[in-house]
Amino acid sequence: MTANDWSLLAGEFLDHLGALSVSHPALDTPQAEAVLRAAEQAATGAVAFAAYFPGHPFTVSLDYVNFGVSYDAGADGSHVSLGTFDWLDAFCLAVLTGTVERHREAFYHARNSREEARFPVDALAEGLMAYVLGDLGDDEDADYPPTEEQVLAAIDGGLARIRAFVAELGSDVGGRPDYLALLALRALAAGDGEAFDAALGRLLLTYRSFGEVSTHPRSLLPLTPLALAALAHRRRGWTPAVESDYLPRAVITGREASGPANRADMVAALRSGAELFGRPGE
Repeated sequence: MTANDWSLLAGEFLDHLGALSVSHPALDTPQAEAVLRAAEQAATGAVAFAAYFPGHPFTVSLDYVNFGVSYDAGADGSHVSLGTFDWLDAFCLAVLTGTVERHREAFYHARNSREEARFPVDALAEGLMAYVLGDLGDDEDADYPPTEEQVLAAIDGGLARIRAFVAELGSDVGGRPDYLALLALRALAAGDGEAFDAALGRLLLTYRSFGEVSTHPRSLLPLTPLALAALAHRRRGWTPAVESDYLPRAVITGREASGPANRADMVAALRSGAELFGRPGE
């Protein structure tokens, strides 16, 4: 089992979870929780493989299917890198399952170096590391934990990099999922609930457009918006302004779903477009 194998297996579990959400959108069942955990364990297994193989021993275990693989230090093979999108999926799953701190070291070593981080999704990954784990990169003189101002500066730097990247292509930054996600993350770090809901709403629209053409059930559960909503709930006590099956409450809160509890002010502001946040076919 390589990093790619673990990532593919995580995708299979996410397809299973997406299929479960069709018949039970709330995803508040023990089976849904177990499948989500399995997806996280497989995805973070890919991160561990990229971080530790072949120089260090580690184990990847999947509780749901009672399966695991142990790797010895010095095993045959060479180091492999993990694509940033796979890294990002694993990070979001770890946020949702509350295990991100456990995998801090692996996420640090498996991510692209600053020299290799040339693309907008890399800026989003760095922003998440800064906000969630207080990791500002390779700066040995950085404060830990960083101040709010330092986290915001790191996120602002990522936004600037995305704008510069897109400007070189001569295209528009406004509809990019990575940019919108980083805008939402900035609002979250700054405690600006209104800006967060606006950015999250725009981000959900981009995923709905993608879901209309995707044949994978996993597209029904966009991990980045889910992780952002979970961080908002767990760190700020915020509830998404828009009720959507894309954002099952049980996954966001990490516990059994209850009735919807929307913020009335933002619901009113977004009412005219509320139907746009349903999933394809709804």
